[in-house]
Amino acid sequence: MMDDRQQQLTASSQQRLAINITLITFLLMVVVAVVTLFMIGREDKTPIDNFMMPLLALSAGYSYYLTRKGSYIRGIMILLGSIVLAAAIYAVVINNVGWQTAIGMLVIVTSISNGTMSDLFSRRITTGAFIFAIGIVFADLFLPGLTEFPVTTSSVIVTTILGFVYVGLILYRFNQYTLRTKFTIAFIFLSIVSVGAATITISASTLVQLNERVRQQLTSVSSLTAASISAEMDKQADLLKTLASNRTLVAELVRSNLNSESDLEVLKQLDEEWKAVPADNNFDANIRAVLETQSSSELREFQSSFPEHLEVFITNRAGAIVAATNRTSDYYQADEEWWQAAYDNGRGKTYIGQPIYDESTNSLSFQIAVPVLRVGSNEIVGILRTTIALEVFTDALKTGRFGETGRTEIYLPDGTELELHQEADDEFKIEIEEAPQDFIAALQTIQPFYDTTHSGAPILAVSTLLTREIEDEQEDIDAIQKLNWKIITMQDRVEALQIVTDALRNAQVVGLGVVLVATLLAVGMTQLLTIPISRLTKTAEEVSSGNLTVVAPVETADEIGTLAASFNRMTSQLYESLTNLEKRVAERTTDLEIARQQSEKRASQLLATGEISKVINNEQKLEALLPLVTRLVSERFGHYHTGIFLIDETRQYAVLQSANSPGGLNMLKRGHRLRIGESGIVGYVAKFGIPRIALDVGQDAVFFNNPDLPNTRSEMALPLIFRDETIGVLDVQSEKPGAFTDGDTNTLRILADQIAIAIENTRLFEQTQRALGEIQTLYRRNLQEGWKSFSREEGLVGYRQGLGGGRKVVETVNSMEIQQAVNRGETLIFHADGKTNEPMLVVPIKLRGQAIGVINVTAPSRDRLWTTNEINLSEAVSERLSLALENARLIQESQRQAIIEQTIGEITGKIGASINLENVLQTAVEELGRTIPGSEVVIKIKEDNVTQGNE
Repeated sequence: MMDDRQQQLTASSQQRLAINITLITFLLMVVVAVVTLFMIGREDKTPIDNFMMPLLALSAGYSYYLTRKGSYIRGIMILLGSIVLAAAIYAVVINNVGWQTAIGMLVIVTSISNGTMSDLFSRRITTGAFIFAIGIVFADLFLPGLTEFPVTTSSVIVTTILGFVYVGLILYRFNQYTLRTKFTIAFIFLSIVSVGAATITISASTLVQLNERVRQQLTSVSSLTAASISAEMDKQADLLKTLASNRTLVAELVRSNLNSESDLEVLKQLDEEWKAVPADNNFDANIRAVLETQSSSELREFQSSFPEHLEVFITNRAGAIVAATNRTSDYYQADEEWWQAAYDNGRGKTYIGQPIYDESTNSLSFQIAVPVLRVGSNEIVGILRTTIALEVFTDALKTGRFGETGRTEIYLPDGTELELHQEADDEFKIEIEEAPQDFIAALQTIQPFYDTTHSGAPILAVSTLLTREIEDEQEDIDAIQKLNWKIITMQDRVEALQIVTDALRNAQVVGLGVVLVATLLAVGMTQLLTIPISRLTKTAEEVSSGNLTVVAPVETADEIGTLAASFNRMTSQLYESLTNLEKRVAERTTDLEIARQQSEKRASQLLATGEISKVINNEQKLEALLPLVTRLVSERFGHYHTGIFLIDETRQYAVLQSANSPGGLNMLKRGHRLRIGESGIVGYVAKFGIPRIALDVGQDAVFFNNPDLPNTRSEMALPLIFRDETIGVLDVQSEKPGAFTDGDTNTLRILADQIAIAIENTRLFEQTQRALGEIQTLYRRNLQEGWKSFSREEGLVGYRQGLGGGRKVVETVNSMEIQQAVNRGETLIFHADGKTNEPMLVVPIKLRGQAIGVINVTAPSRDRLWTTNEINLSEAVSERLSLALENARLIQESQRQAIIEQTIGEITGKIGASINLENVLQTAVEELGRTIPGSEVVIKIKEDNVTQGNE
């Protein structure tokens, strides 16, 4: 008894704690969901936060609802299941959160289950959560997620703290665990500590080496690409210098310097004329003078040998075009930056320009300009400039591509970048684009290695400043270094560190594998060590519960075996002394119990039948009666489904009219009906009018399988019989096999007869009510028509009485007060308050609820206030007046009808006295004329389409 009370107190305490936990979780998740949806930006949350947080809030709310209703175990299981499911989804969708979610899930599940469930159930849930946590870690390691969650110091700290919390929870309840559980926990803890320490030490050393290898690989690619680009620039500059030493070009420039105009205004005028010539007109004299020279031919020959040179031309010392491969956009070039840099005030040096869009060549390119020197001296006679397509760097940038995401880009000082794009036809093309601002900001810090983002994507990158490797000509070194190009080799962080990730994953897999093996060994060892103790404990528990026949197995020769043998001798002695006594007591108790149960059940059923009959006999509406019956039968008799079928007018179908179970309500919605004599035991009972029981409907041959009631294991159908005719079926179903007996049939048949009588009484009452309503409607219509006819015939609509006497009212009196009284059917009182001119009392004259007139009483003075007695007197007079008026009208109508009948009789008698057709017609016309003075009477007889008449 004390144990039962203690269990009740524990269960009550667990339920209260479950209510508090689910409520707090619900409120917390509502706040988190609102903050996640409306206050946190998209970039600061994962792709699944927007629906996972509200989903957890709804789950916690439903768990709180169940715990409040008493199903706290179910509510807690739903809450824990939601948490476990959320942890699994996060581990599958997001990378690098496996350990955090696994340990966090372990802490939450262990804490909640320890406080709200029994020890056995809590241990099972904790064990299942531990195994599931390992599965979450494996899923995080091997399944590709939709997004990446960076491993930060804070996440490692949080994971460590959660781990210590979990260990603390285990130690807190350590004394409550079984011996087997304690051994298992000890073995697993030792294996985790030893394997974890070794794994962390080896992994840390390996990760340092792998990270350095990744950095060296990126640096090597970046340096190699920078060297290739620098070598390409050297090559192009050397080609241009070689061309600049061409004797034909030098001679042409010398002649141009001697013969050409050097005045600035004249040169600008020539430049304007040059620009004014249409682009497709190369026959202009000035243009032909430039393009059709021997020097231009030399330049075009150079261009054909090196097609990457899109445009090549030379200018004299004044900046005027002397020769060109094709028409340039300007004639005068001395005002250009490249020309001034290459001329350098007569000193001359190599110029290399930034990539631009060249209008003359309509391409992305960069320019190189070198001075042209007189043969045998350092005198500058002109400037040679070429426009080179950026595609010359394609091969160099190709060498900088590696892996899936590894690429090399050239970052220019103006914030743009040169990128190598692979087109749909597998051709490569260099394009200039705006550099991402996040990466530009990272480049402001000078460092050889960058762990940053590029267009929002995490990357690892190495920066190499473009310079000249061969230091033979200082001017070429300066030209390249002044470009200030940064050769950036980058790779997505995930791919770059894939080797590190693989190594870390392998270490974790090995560690988890060792822990799993150790766990299995621990379980096996503890099982082997504790089996004898567990069996002896189980035997003792069975003996304490009253099973004295159980024998403890003696498996070992140690102390446990000796204890088991002694225990068996003790239980054998107890069994022998109690067996005989228990047998006699059990026999008598069984007989008494069976009789008592049968009596109580029969009395309870009869009492319930009487209560139901009393309640349903007071109900007069069929639509309310049937649901009331199904509900009361289910409540009083404890059946999960009760339905009432009524036979339709064709007596072919039994139609479901009411049900109390959810499945029955679904059948009601779709108009469920069963064919009589064919569908299940309901159809059988409807046809033959006798009760039918199916003890196991799953095996009954006549049962019609109904998917709406899948839990039915027993069914009883009773006919609803009224005056020897089956009008319906009472269907009762139970979830228990063999729930009904013949005694139940006899008892419920009494109830079925009462239900049938109540249904027929309700139907008769409804028919009577409908007939009464029709009669009342007809009476009111006749009453209205009678009074309308009376008013027309009498030419009288009322009577007015004043201080000076009375008079008839022959014209209709229309006033708002009278109309309101007639419409409302109640007395209206008016005072001289500004809205009405004088005090007035309007009392409707009602006959059986129908207003047939109004008594309108007006006071002689404006300050008159109506008293209660005056109002009551007026209403009493109205009631008596209505009866008197109706009686007078009926008497007058009867008299008028009597006169009409008398007149008809006299006319008929006179007509009948005549035997000649002409006399008959003559008599009829004359008598009708005298009866209706002033009228013209004509009788016409039509026969064979010929009309003959007498007047």
